[in-house]
Amino acid sequence: MPNISSIGAGIYTSLAFIDLPVTDGASVSGTSVGRGAAVSDWAGEFETRGSVPASAETKVPWTAGSDAKAFGRIREFPNLGIPANVVNVPQYGQGASSQIAGQSDAPSLDFTFNYIPTEHAFISAMREAGENRLFRIRLSNATQDVDTNQIALPYEYTQADNTGTDMREFSDFYLFGSVASFEIVPNLTDSNQLNVTLTIDGEMKGPHSYVVDADNSAVQSYA
Repeated sequence: MPNISSIGAGIYTSLAFIDLPVTDGASVSGTSVGRGAAVSDWAGEFETRGSVPASAETKVPWTAGSDAKAFGRIREFPNLGIPANVVNVPQYGQGASSQIAGQSDAPSLDFTFNYIPTEHAFISAMREAGENRLFRIRLSNATQDVDTNQIALPYEYTQADNTGTDMREFSDFYLFGSVASFEIVPNLTDSNQLNVTLTIDGEMKGPHSYVVDADNSAVQSYA
């Protein structure tokens, strides 16, 4: 199972989204993405797995979805997850109050980019449109395969004895949201920067990763 299982720096972490309208249903049709769909359906919009080669030590082909788009040159990623909202409750007659967990607030996700106008103009257009999209953060300690549009794809190859395949570890997080801010930060001594904030509509889902069938014929699930 290629979910991350070792300590390491996530220097190959990436961000991508599906450039399709978001609906409330459970279907993923190639023309829209449903909030109620299975994670495996969301994954299928980002990438699909080709046939496993018959020869040993050969890369398994993966193809990026036609509507998948990548955010390039990210300098800093935010924390992933929902922070706690701890409420202090007075206990009259006692020396100290107690605490309970209140309703958590969904965090804003703040990303910092090394800014290149020609590469990041689409983010400004997303902010102006204000439409929800499906986003995927792929946390990875090792380099993944990358297609011509910079979509991070699984790096999978057949084993030396040709009895199965190995896949480099990664963990995916999914969220529905929109681009809320687009701020350019001029810098006289370093690269110009771009600060982008994503808002979350609902909870973040993850971590998820692929599980391969015993006969290696296909990806069985996205668990």
